[in-house]
Amino acid sequence: MALRLQTVRLLIGDDVGIGKTVEALLIARELLDRGEVTRIAVLCPPQLAEQWQREMESKFHLDASLVLSSTAKRLERDLAPGESVFDRHPITVVSLDYIKAKSRRDDFVRQAPECIIVDEAHTCADSGGPTQQQRHQLVTKLGADPERHIILVTATPHTGKDEAFSSLLGLLQPEFADYPTDLSGEQNRAAREKLARHLVQRRRDDIRNFVGDTKFPDRYPDDFTYSLTPGYLDLFKQSLEYCRDLVADREGDTKF
Repeated sequence: MALRLQTVRLLIGDDVGIGKTVEALLIARELLDRGEVTRIAVLCPPQLAEQWQREMESKFHLDASLVLSSTAKRLERDLAPGESVFDRHPITVVSLDYIKAKSRRDDFVRQAPECIIVDEAHTCADSGGPTQQQRHQLVTKLGADPERHIILVTATPHTGKDEAFSSLLGLLQPEFADYPTDLSGEQNRAAREKLARHLVQRRRDDIRNFVGDTKFPDRYPDDFTYSLTPGYLDLFKQSLEYCRDLVADREGDTKF
């Protein structure tokens, strides 16, 4: 599906545990082996960087360098004049929170690899506070190069807000952001068909019997009541107070 596109612009929105990391890296590895790209960067939350690095090495023999706030200065020390980290290290895993800063963003966009994978891509939708807006601006600038391959990866492509989902789709192609939220009906067939070439989402039930019996653990949700010790109760109250400061719109939310 990805390789039918002249330039890969794909949103992989599969459920947790189905294999989004492997899917994205299969595409990137194929582009690399075909010679269509020479450099790859994975943008992800810093706490997931080492996990991506391990997956790239163990499954795809890609030796990725970590570009984090704790490693960037060390990587920059060995550079030749005029050389960037991304010239010296063609395969990288980059902290999204490190590289999104305005002081680094524009330099990265100029030097960025031809293939970009964005993990937890829903956090790049233009629907949150300053942090999300910075991420959105970064990925938007990366996508402004029509020849750059961009693979968005998230288990929650639609978080319940239509405007956030439209914003996320707009990172693939700007025109997708202007599509109506309801694409049903014959009048929207052309838009549906075009979007379908760039979006894949599979639930666990979709592949449970794909090859034999795929072993997914059964989940049995239930509610239990229990009492908190004074220490944990104090921690809970402090956590709730912290969350109150993060929620901008509390209208209709009885928990606050």
